[in-house]
Amino acid sequence: MTQLLFATDCFPYGKGDNTFIIPELMRLRQHYDVTIVSHADGKQFRGGLCTDLPEGVELICFRRPELSTIDKVKALALFLLDRHARQEIREILREKKNRRERLYQSLSFFAQALSDQKQLRRSGILIGKEPIIYYSFWYTYFCYSAVLECRRGRRSNVRMITRTHGADLYHERIPGNRQPFKHQMEPGLDAILFACDYARRYYRERIGHYIDESRLHVCKLGTEAVQASAAYRRQEAWHIVSCSNVIPLKRISLIIDGLALLEGDKVQWTHIGDGAELQHMKDYAREKLDAKDNISYSFQGYMENDKILRYYTEHPADCFITTSSTEGGCPVSIQEAMKFGTPVIGTDVGGITEMIQGNGILLPANPDGQAVAAAIRQIMTSDQETLSAMRRASVTLWKREFDIDVNIAKVCAILDGTARTGR
Repeated sequence: MTQLLFATDCFPYGKGDNTFIIPELMRLRQHYDVTIVSHADGKQFRGGLCTDLPEGVELICFRRPELSTIDKVKALALFLLDRHARQEIREILREKKNRRERLYQSLSFFAQALSDQKQLRRSGILIGKEPIIYYSFWYTYFCYSAVLECRRGRRSNVRMITRTHGADLYHERIPGNRQPFKHQMEPGLDAILFACDYARRYYRERIGHYIDESRLHVCKLGTEAVQASAAYRRQEAWHIVSCSNVIPLKRISLIIDGLALLEGDKVQWTHIGDGAELQHMKDYAREKLDAKDNISYSFQGYMENDKILRYYTEHPADCFITTSSTEGGCPVSIQEAMKFGTPVIGTDVGGITEMIQGNGILLPANPDGQAVAAAIRQIMTSDQETLSAMRRASVTLWKREFDIDVNIAKVCAILDGTARTGR
């Protein structure tokens, strides 16, 4: 089988990327001889190896560089002399925005890429006459390092593919509000994969002015099918579920604000996930919701994917809600809820917009508590026929857009170079 070098950020160390990498990896190994090239930092490395790593998959770890002062001085000298870096500098100076932050961001990116390129060269994994596919799961410094190394060695046997998601795509998601070295990477890439239509349009309009459109592909992340469960039956309380990291951009506080405005019917809210703001959100929920007799809630913390699926089976949800301020693609958390036939309430951002088509309620991009409460009330006051139609629409949309066994066929065609178009 063709060798596939699957470059990741921290996976398979830690737990951050497991949910959406493992299902894809399980299928890729059926078509390719897969080697994971991980770039975990020291803390992630010490966090331990993922226990769900598929058999037969090799692992190489290029530790994320921790640059010394001398390394940074050397990188600065090379940065000023390098042709591609000088192009980067000219672009930053010409744009006349956040110059200092952007130059520092680009220098750091460049230094990391050079360090990673040395590790690539020493490993020899790009050397050989047989076809090799380098598949970077993130459009970041280790994608650039592979482009540089292939260019240096004039390796025509290596096919270069990258995915891009959020922090490696959207200008506004990083300091300086500018993605570094994208124009320098583009010529060395055979394809760029986007997680939703919105992301592809953003790249086309804001970044990739010079790349052939046929190399820009929408390949949505998918999830695995579930066995048919028993017919849905609503419990005494309306069960609302949210699932995300508890971090500022997820705006969990808006869900709490909305619940605080609800009167009448009993509501049980369950949040799955942890993060830096978890204790703060617990305190905020206690302050806003504990005095309300009709509202109960629980924070379940982090759950492995199989436990989330079991939870949906054993505790059917009346709706799923997200109030995220931004999304790089079509969140797997929503996909998981949809395949159980769950109506969705979500904000009009990123790929979430594409996931609500007759199966729920689309909130404004920046709702307040009143808007969240109104959306929940609309679900709660809908008649049975409307709710059943929403549930069917969720399942239908999942089958059409997010079945991983359908989506992976497109990914493999792009990896192999047999896909017909950029769409």
